[in-house]
Amino acid sequence: MSNRIKKKQEKKSSFQETQGLLIGVFTLAVLCLLPVVFTRFYFNILETKYIFFCVISIGTMVLMGGYGLASGRVEAFFKEFRLPALIKSLNVIDWAMLVFWLCNVLSWVFCFDWHWDAFWGTLGRYNGVFLMTIYMIMYFLVTRFFCFKQWYLDAFLAVGIFVCVFGITDYFQMDILHFKVRMIEDQKAIYTSTIGNINTYTVYIGALMVTSMILFALEKNKKRMLWYYGNMVLAGFALIMGSSDNAYLTLGALFGFSPLWLFRTKTGLRRYLISAASFLTVIQCVAWINIAYGDSVVGVDGLFRVLAGLRFLPFLAAALWILAGAVAAVTFRKTQTSSEELKKGPVYVWLAVLLFAAAALAFVLYDANVGGHAQRYEALRSYVVFDDDWGTRRGYVWTRALEVYSTKFTTLQKVFGYGTDMLWAVMSYYFEVTMENGRRVIYDSVHNEYLHYLVTIGPIGMMAYITLLGSAIVRMCKTMKDRPEVTAAMFTVAAYATQAVVNINLPIATPIILTLLAMGVCKRVEAR
Repeated sequence: MSNRIKKKQEKKSSFQETQGLLIGVFTLAVLCLLPVVFTRFYFNILETKYIFFCVISIGTMVLMGGYGLASGRVEAFFKEFRLPALIKSLNVIDWAMLVFWLCNVLSWVFCFDWHWDAFWGTLGRYNGVFLMTIYMIMYFLVTRFFCFKQWYLDAFLAVGIFVCVFGITDYFQMDILHFKVRMIEDQKAIYTSTIGNINTYTVYIGALMVTSMILFALEKNKKRMLWYYGNMVLAGFALIMGSSDNAYLTLGALFGFSPLWLFRTKTGLRRYLISAASFLTVIQCVAWINIAYGDSVVGVDGLFRVLAGLRFLPFLAAALWILAGAVAAVTFRKTQTSSEELKKGPVYVWLAVLLFAAAALAFVLYDANVGGHAQRYEALRSYVVFDDDWGTRRGYVWTRALEVYSTKFTTLQKVFGYGTDMLWAVMSYYFEVTMENGRRVIYDSVHNEYLHYLVTIGPIGMMAYITLLGSAIVRMCKTMKDRPEVTAAMFTVAAYATQAVVNINLPIATPIILTLLAMGVCKRVEAR
């Protein structure tokens, strides 16, 4: 190899390392600083985190671009630029991100009366074209320059301890950082920790729960295994005490889908059972706390309240611990004389369980809503009977959003949507403003990311977003063998995609999820 070629390769390697360092600092800022940054407590929590994310993103772009110019790599890139080669280098996830961004831009272009608001998202949750452009650019920078190592997730979990503890103390109405001093009384229970609204808090805590459980199930080092187990239990307490029904979908995705991967090995099987037993124990502990400190705690609602009130819950948790112990004893003994790998039987059995559960759920929903037998499910009526009040008025806004899209939109609007993050304009134009407790109720989000994108940026944009999440999950599934950090990122994105059915995209937790997605599919991989 000539000295010229060698120097060129060394220069390229040095550029990659420097850019990788810059993007590594950016990911740490998103994972570790964004969750805890605030200025005026909850009164501007959304604006503060939005501005913080934009500032660190733009700062990273400037630094990386400046270094690229100074090092000559930008000039070299344009000299060597070949459009066919660039197009060939893009994968399905890249194209999905580009199409999603383009649909936001086109929706903004054709939103003739609301250009300013659609660009900045000022009538919604700041999810305008500006933020979507930042998401797109940072996705490509992270996927091209970042090198994913597990310690990034350790840092993510370490900061999460503070957020969890603060959320748990809020459950006891301690308000140790005085976030709620000037809040009106009926809103204190729906804001918590340094995140804000309990639904957004659930997205973040859910990510901690998924990450810590998956790493616990896959970790080989005993000390690190205990670290992940402690984080999992703490996140479990924080998730339940967050008192948001959105947590059910996250937990369903985690405990429902993870066995399809974990049940391939004896370690994965026994640690899954330990995780499930631990979570049931956490629910029981919360039930005891509610009895002992009933006057001091916020209390839980929904399915968690039902579960906590079950008389046989302690026996179910004990039975699961006994099963976990028995499986551990058997698998430990057999591991000494046979392979760690299990046959595919447990995976197939669990898949059958999932299919049966899905069929049962579909029957219940059909029977309660179409079959006219809602009275059979009175205890679960608020979950299985779909009406305007379903899901804290989600049923109302879902129905009205679909009604407007199908009957009021022009052909152009049906293709490109009404405008990026412009649901407020749609709802306020076509429907009367409703009042609740003397205040106007503003519907600026569908509370379903997929329906929200259908109405605001059109069906192509919605499908591009679904493809982005789905193809990223598939890509991580193909590369996560012997890479626990990628496995954790994959299940976190999958849990978020599931919870997005009833949640909204906010620049509080969504930047963290999209960063984890980009980290999980990044192209730079180094040997451990």
